[in-house]
Amino acid sequence: MTSEDRLNEAGKKKMGVSPQRYSIELFDDLGKRNEELSLLLEEKTIQLERKNRKLTIEASLEKVRSRAMSMQKSEELAELVGVVFEELTRLHFLLDRCIIMIYDPKTNGSTWWMANPEPGAVPVGLYVKYHEHKPYQEYLKGWSGRTLKWEYCLEGISKKEWDNFIFHETDLAHLPDFVKEGMSSLDRIFLNASFNNFGSLTASTLNPLPTEQFEILLRFAKVFDLTYTRFNDLKLAEELAKQAKQDLIKLKEEKEKTEEALAVLKSTQTQLIQSEKMASLGELTAGIAHEIQNPLNFVNNFSEINKELIQEMLEEAEKGNLAEVRNIAGNIADNEQKINHHGKRADSIVKGMLQHSRSSNGIKESTDINALADEYLRLAYHGLCAKDKSFNSTLETDFDESIGKISVIPQDISRVILNLITNAFYAVQSETRHALSLKYEPTVSVTTKKMGNQVLISVKDNGPGIPEEIREKIFQPFFTTKPTGEGTGLGLSISYEIITKGHGGELIVETTEGEGSEFTILLPNNA
Repeated sequence: MTSEDRLNEAGKKKMGVSPQRYSIELFDDLGKRNEELSLLLEEKTIQLERKNRKLTIEASLEKVRSRAMSMQKSEELAELVGVVFEELTRLHFLLDRCIIMIYDPKTNGSTWWMANPEPGAVPVGLYVKYHEHKPYQEYLKGWSGRTLKWEYCLEGISKKEWDNFIFHETDLAHLPDFVKEGMSSLDRIFLNASFNNFGSLTASTLNPLPTEQFEILLRFAKVFDLTYTRFNDLKLAEELAKQAKQDLIKLKEEKEKTEEALAVLKSTQTQLIQSEKMASLGELTAGIAHEIQNPLNFVNNFSEINKELIQEMLEEAEKGNLAEVRNIAGNIADNEQKINHHGKRADSIVKGMLQHSRSSNGIKESTDINALADEYLRLAYHGLCAKDKSFNSTLETDFDESIGKISVIPQDISRVILNLITNAFYAVQSETRHALSLKYEPTVSVTTKKMGNQVLISVKDNGPGIPEEIREKIFQPFFTTKPTGEGTGLGLSISYEIITKGHGGELIVETTEGEGSEFTILLPNNA
C-alpha cells in the first residue's frame, strides 16, 4: 500500500468520509493556505516598498541639507535649488521647474532662484518687481498668511498675460530664449508652494500634485526655511568682503591718512570694549583697530619688500644673472602668498565685527526647540564633514518631548546653537589630532530639558576642556582659544548677547581640563 493510500485510509477512518472527499477537502485547505500566504507576501512587499520610499525620501532630504550647510557663497543657492529639482524629480515629481522665492517686505517684490529642466539652463537669482497680476497677488496672500500648502492653476489668458509680463518687465527677460520658450509653451501649469517667513518653495508641475508628493514638498520647504539664515549671513559676508577689499585698496593708496585714523581708533579702544552694547559699527572700531593692525602691517611691509625685490630683479636681469632672478622671483611669490593670507585674515575680522554689531529685528515665534537643535546638529556635522573628509564624531541627543514649543527668535537661537555645536566639533577634532590614545572616541551631545519655568539646552563635548586661567574671558569680544588666523573671537560673545539681552536667559559654561566642556542655555518658557 502506497503512502497516498495509507493517508486516504487514515482520513477515511478518522473523518468517516470517502478518500475522494478527503482529498478534495485537503486540496481546498491547501488552496486557502496558499491564498493566505500570497496575501501575506503581497502585504510584506507593500511594507518593504513603503519603507524603501521613506528611505529614499530621507536620503534626498539629507543630500539637500548637506549641500545647504556646505554653501560658501550666497550664489550657491542656485546650485541648491538645482539639487532640490534633481531630488524631487528622482522622487517621481513631474516637474516643469522648481523655484525658491525670497520676498522683500519693503517692496513686495521677490527674487526667484529657479531651476529649469532645459539642458544648459543655469539657475540664477532673478528679481520680479511687485505687480497686480492675479497669480502674483495670490502668491502674496499665501506668503502673508504663511500658507503651508498652496495650490494654483495658471492657464488660458491669465497665463499668457503672466508670461508676457515676467518675460518683458522683470529680470526673467534675461533668461535664454530656449528657457522662455519652454516656460511659455505650456497652456496650463499647476503651481504648488509652501510659504515660510522668508519666502516660498514652489514646484511647477504639469498635473495636480498628489497629497503624498505635497507632503514631501513641505519637508523640502522646511529645509530651506532653516537654510535661509546661512544664505543671509553669506550674502552679508560677501558685501562685507567687497567693502573690505575696497578699504584695503584705499588703505594702501592713502597710507598716511589711514595710519592717522588707526591711531585715533586705538586711543578709544578701551572705552569701546567696555561698552555694554556693541550694536553699531562705530562701537566696534576700537576692537577693529586692535585686531586688524597686525594683518595690515604685514600687507604693507611685504608690499614694500616686494617693491624693492622687483627693482633688484630688474637689475639682475639686465646683468644676465638668471639664477639670481629666479631666486628673487621665488621670494616675491612667497611674499605674495603672505600678503594674500593676511589680507584674508583682515577680511574675516571685518566680517565677524559687523555681524556682531548687527541688531536683530527678528520677531519671537512659537518654535519647536527640539527640532531646531536636531536640525542644526545635522547641518553642523555635514558642513564639517564636507570640509574635512577624515572627520568623524559620535552624535548623542536626549530631547525632552514635554517641552513643546517656546517663544524665541528662531534665526538668533539657531545661530547660537550652531555656534556652540561648531565649537564642540572643533574641540573634539583638536583632541583627535593630538590624542595619544587610540581609544579616544570624539563625542558631541545635545540635550534639552524642561525645568519648571525654564528650558535647558546643553551642548557637551569630550574635548580637551578650557584652561582655568582663561575661562572668565571666553565671552569677551575678540577673545579666542583658537590658533591665530582660525577665529575672530566673536562667536561666543554674539551668542552671549543673544541669550542674555535678546531672550532674558543665561549662557553658562562648565569645563574640566582633559575631560571636556558643557555649554548650557537657560531660556524662560514663555510659550
